Amino acid sequence: MGLFTKNKSLDVFAPVDGEIIDLSKVEDEVFSEKMLGDGLAFIPENGEFVAPIDGKLVTVFPSGHAYGIVNSNGVEILLHIGLDTVSLNGEGFDIKVKQGQSIKKGDLLVNVDVKSVAAKVPSMHTPLIFTVDSMSGKSFDILKTGKVKKGDLVAQVK
Repeated sequence: MGLFTKNKSLDVFAPVDGEIIDLSKVEDEVFSEKMLGDGLAFIPENGEFVAPIDGKLVTVFPSGHAYGIVNSNGVEILLHIGLDTVSLNGEGFDIKVKQGQSIKKGDLLVNVDVKSVAAKVPSMHTPLIFTVDSMSGKSFDILKTGKVKKGDLVAQVK
């Protein structure tokens, strides 16, 4: 491990086609008040969600609604698809990965039937959170706002 390995920046890419919104606009206090960490959120245009970073899947909820990914530099990202989607018990979510699996940016995580899911939950807002514990001594910049396509560079952790 080199002297500067821990200081290497981490590029974060859009996990879905859609629009970036400020985390404060997410209609769930856990996310809008940054209880799990800071980040950004997406309003998805479709249901194809891909990995926003390279890393290891430390969490894949059986319901398919949330994914925890840790990068080799220790940064952990939580991608939470929609609000109150855990209540659907996986209905509308076709999971393509397994917990413990190594993934690369752009790898397909899940296909979501957005139309069906959106009709049953309060919102499809999709927070991407940099978890509090993993961000100690680090900061991030949002590099893009508004409309994005999956794979667009949207943030950088330093």
